[in-house]
Amino acid sequence: MVSLEVIEKKGRKLLNRFRLLQENNQAKKLDEHRRIEFLRELRHAQNDLEAARNNYNFVKDTGLLEYYIYEIKAAETRVNYYLRLAKKENFRNEALPLGSRSFAGRSDELI
Repeated sequence: MVSLEVIEKKGRKLLNRFRLLQENNQAKKLDEHRRIEFLRELRHAQNDLEAARNNYNFVKDTGLLEYYIYEIKAAETRVNYYLRLAKKENFRNEALPLGSRSFAGRSDELI
């Protein structure tokens, strides 16, 4: 016959394991949330870059060319920063682009 102490000991071990699993699950959910936020920020930066390029390509007032060049460079810097961060953290996802076009339109492989 199993004593009450043994049953209580096993019960405490199971509860501790359950708590650890819960904490791990919460940590994974937090990591997933951070990953989703990172992708959202990256996508937003890429959209800003594409909008700046489109504005540059279709500008009618030559006085705005310099502004759009500045806007493109700023957006490229932001996208490249996020891609470097992803590479540093070994972040791999099919949603991440493999490269970024520069102002001249060439492809720079970053990841």
